[in-house]
Amino acid sequence: MSASPVWAVFSTFRPGDAALDAVSSVAEQVEGVIVVDDGSGPIAEAVLDRLESAGAIVVRRPDNDGIAAALNDGIARALDAGAAFVITFDQDSRVAEGFVRNLVSAHDVATRAGIHVGLVVPEYFAGVRQQTGPEATFGDAANVIQSGMLIPAAVIAEAGPLREDFFIDLVDMEFGLRVRARGWRVLAAGGVRMEHTLGTRYRRELFGRTVVLPGVPAEFSLSTPFRYFYRVRNRLILNREYFLSAPGQIIRETLLDGIHFANAWWVARPRRALARVYRAALVAAVRGRMGRMPDALMPIAAEIRWDAPVVAEGEK
Repeated sequence: MSASPVWAVFSTFRPGDAALDAVSSVAEQVEGVIVVDDGSGPIAEAVLDRLESAGAIVVRRPDNDGIAAALNDGIARALDAGAAFVITFDQDSRVAEGFVRNLVSAHDVATRAGIHVGLVVPEYFAGVRQQTGPEATFGDAANVIQSGMLIPAAVIAEAGPLREDFFIDLVDMEFGLRVRARGWRVLAAGGVRMEHTLGTRYRRELFGRTVVLPGVPAEFSLSTPFRYFYRVRNRLILNREYFLSAPGQIIRETLLDGIHFANAWWVARPRRALARVYRAALVAAVRGRMGRMPDALMPIAAEIRWDAPVVAEGEK
């Protein structure tokens, strides 16, 4: 455990037994664990009770206010408890022994080298390399994913909390852009890995044949359909607010997201339902309507099914 107190904060929503394994994997590596349940209600009580029995501080929020609100609640409590660093996690993210120590070590080595360290993330997240450039003790991170993200207390004090009006998707990306815009570096700790279950993976097909193109993988992940409201709306907000400070990143990620949104529309059934979700997200971004997706859109999103061969099941 680090000489500087490190606390772990988990957000949960209708957690299963995977949450017990996730918390257990990090509990011995940190000063304390705070689990903030985002309005799951009675269905989660059995698991939350077991987490409390295992030593975690469990906060039961009465309403589903989104992942940013849940994490901010836990982060504030960790800072009040004297945390010098906070690491945020999803409910199904498991870490290996030494994970926390290695992230803090990368932070300390970079700080001694005169680098203004804002965030530190694992080099590998779900098998995808996040560090740019050659392998090193630390390097700039290509992406910021909140699960496994080490945040120094000083950064939270300067940059502020996670953006709650984003509700769920791209909360971590916005925070990383905000931290960078204030002159902090976002680093990936060399050799550190995070196990995580991504969305269900599908085979990319056209007329029944697998599509193989240069630089385009034959598999892609899709989320639960309602998430595309948040992904599209929040992407447009990010583009508007951070294009001038990070034009290269915004252009690259917008192109990748555009390809993904087109893939999702192609395999959506009925396509018109996903088109309505996209259109509602565009209108919300233009009019500045943030927070939760309109209730009237939920039954439309619930109609959508993905018409593509499943390669591997993932989180919803």
